[in-house]
Amino acid sequence: MDFGARGSPGEKVDEGALMSEVQSTLRSQLVQEFYQTVRDKCFKLCITSPGTSLSSSDQKCLSRCMDRYQDATNIVTKAIVGSQ
Repeated sequence: MDFGARGSPGEKVDEGALMSEVQSTLRSQLVQEFYQTVRDKCFKLCITSPGTSLSSSDQKCLSRCMDRYQDATNIVTKAIVGSQ
C-alpha cells in the first residue's frame, strides 16, 4: 500500500509497523481519557469544599472512587477481550 504522506512520495510503508503505531497511540489516548474522566468525576463527588489540602475523608473518598473506576474498567476490558 502506498501512503505517500509518510516518507518520500511513492515509498512503501510497513503496514504492520503502522498498525502497531496506531494501536499504541489509541491505547495512550484511552488511558489519558480514562484518568481525566476519573479525576473529573471523583473530584466532583469527593471534594466538597476545596482548600489548600485534602481532609482525610476527601482522601479516602478519592481513593475508593478511583479504585471503583479501575475495577470497572478492568471488568469491561476483560469482557471486551473475551468476546473477541
